[in-house]
Amino acid sequence: MKNLIITIFVLSLFGCKAQIIPIEEYRMYRDNEIEIIDGTYIKDVNNLLANFIGTWKGTYRSINYEFRIRKETVEYLGIKEDQLLMRYKITDSNGVLIENTLLLPNDSPFVMKNGYMDESKGYVFSYIGRDVACSQNGWVFTQVYGSNNDKLQLFLSVEGEIYPECSTGEADQILPLESIELTKQ
Repeated sequence: MKNLIITIFVLSLFGCKAQIIPIEEYRMYRDNEIEIIDGTYIKDVNNLLANFIGTWKGTYRSINYEFRIRKETVEYLGIKEDQLLMRYKITDSNGVLIENTLLLPNDSPFVMKNGYMDESKGYVFSYIGRDVACSQNGWVFTQVYGSNNDKLQLFLSVEGEIYPECSTGEADQILPLESIELTKQ
């Protein structure tokens, strides 16, 4: 009996090891509201995020877009997660600055993060613009493609939430609402 208790105790210790969830499976946990236990690592075990990392540029409707994506490992609520951060610079055809988040710290709400890998192995970023109270909010969808993974498709799906603090009405969106193609630099 004593040996059985010791065996159960030892097995329970091994059962408490940290769990690893591949990033491509994390969406299932989110969508189904499955609890993730403390000590879990949502990890890029298959190196899928590497294709997104870098500087991407493109022009759409006379607006120049530059997006910089990097990988970071963050920790919150006892959970560790590999995720992407995206910053951007937007100028008009004359080079006049529309928006620039390139120099903002990682914890800025205007740096896109809190994303996940979707079912097609694209990456979805949470987006908050400077005019968040007046509907500059939503999800930015990205997908890498091309023979050398040198093209990125990107578009904003507007959440469109307008908060009571908004006194000017719905804001213009600065990110493209239609799919655009960017080239890796």
